[in-house]
Amino acid sequence: MRTPVKRAATVRGAVSLPLAPPFSVPRTLAFLRASSLRTPYRFIDPRRLRRLVRLDGKAWVVEFAFSPSVRRLRVGVVSRPARSRPGPVPSPSTPALRQLAAALWSVDDDLRGCYAVLRRDPLMAPLLRRCAGLRMIRTSDLYEALLVAVIGQQVSVASAESIRRRLMAALGDRALIDGITYLGYPPPRRLLAASPRALRSLGLSRQKARYVLEVAARAAAGALTPSAFTHLTDEEGIARLTDIPGVGRWTAEIVLMRGLGRPDIFPAGDLGLQTAVQRLLGLADRPGEDELRTLAERWKGWRSYGALYLWRSLGITA
Repeated sequence: MRTPVKRAATVRGAVSLPLAPPFSVPRTLAFLRASSLRTPYRFIDPRRLRRLVRLDGKAWVVEFAFSPSVRRLRVGVVSRPARSRPGPVPSPSTPALRQLAAALWSVDDDLRGCYAVLRRDPLMAPLLRRCAGLRMIRTSDLYEALLVAVIGQQVSVASAESIRRRLMAALGDRALIDGITYLGYPPPRRLLAASPRALRSLGLSRQKARYVLEVAARAAAGALTPSAFTHLTDEEGIARLTDIPGVGRWTAEIVLMRGLGRPDIFPAGDLGLQTAVQRLLGLADRPGEDELRTLAERWKGWRSYGALYLWRSLGITA
């Protein structure tokens, strides 16, 4: 009896996006590996990674492949080997895939314009040389950005990562492909169906369990769609987000950067940013929030990238 040959999963419905320079794939992916956003991603090789995400109302494993020879990003749906199933295999729409990839990797950000502003500042100019092409990495939506930020409040990086993984394993979407289990964040209504006690068993405090349920309730009600924020200024967006229990100004600023890609946000209350500026300027004491906001005025229009490069300076290796 012949042993059946195992066939690897295939990538279908792929679309290709050009990557306008400056775009450093190694630096961007290295930052992801160290970021709180890494939880749902699995690296297949150094320039190819996958994650489970919802598109067109369904959960899909999506692959992002950065070409080593040309400046292009190929994105498509990972499909299990076909079984003798009649009819076409469904896929998310091409516009949905293209929009997802462009958003997650900030493909459309005008870094040439950004660098024209940042390089005028003697504090930022050396960082531009060392971080050139590092792109902002975003979440798939505001809901995910809020979950990541709220779970990460006042706990260690390792603890937050562990809680996110347990939450995804217990309540998230899942798919098994090529022997790898892919997990996604739980859809809002599924999270709402979980009891506070169940969430506490995953490592969330009583207070945080209440906060993530409130985030899920807002998402389920349609209050966290991009269109709900389209006509809001940054300050209005911060006010809308801080209306959610457990979301202060720092969390709201992080969420606007990562969930909506707002380019001119500077979370000056962040201790990492304060430490980065202290080190770069050789200050005896860590600067306060007001001092940082005044400093960041130099980068107006692109303060989010100023923050990104300051964060990177704390652990930069190349």
